[in-house]
Amino acid sequence: MNVMKIRRISYYASTAALAALLPLAVVTSRAASTPSNLDADRAVLQQAQLQRVDWDDVKRHKLRHAYWLLEQADRDYGGHKGKAMEEIRRAGKIMGIDLHGEGYGGEHQPWSDERLREARQLLVDIVDTRHVHEHEHIWKAIKEIDRALELK
Repeated sequence: MNVMKIRRISYYASTAALAALLPLAVVTSRAASTPSNLDADRAVLQQAQLQRVDWDDVKRHKLRHAYWLLEQADRDYGGHKGKAMEEIRRAGKIMGIDLHGEGYGGEHQPWSDERLREARQLLVDIVDTRHVHEHEHIWKAIKEIDRALELK
């Protein structure tokens, strides 16, 4: 099995595990919100309640991960990788995230290309037309990644 397939399988396995545990979190959250007769028990239960992860947190995480993937990729891809990273930085600034770094590189070409494809998919996942300015930068980054991959 090549590394790309292993990474993809790992990603899907972790997503499936999270999806499998989500119903348990909902049940636990409901059980924890049931009032108790003792004040001490109620205080402990309130601390144990799960906190909801909002969509903005998911978007921030995916944006950071996409940036990291591009940062790790070898090659400059005719300047398109750098332009994509700059657009991601601009979107991050709008979202309150400070992204920076120069990258490490040194990977074999197919792995770098796979990192770009994965970063592209993460960006596609978080496009949100309700946030016009960040949306514009994310789409510019996607277009730059597309141009970079055309240079193969």
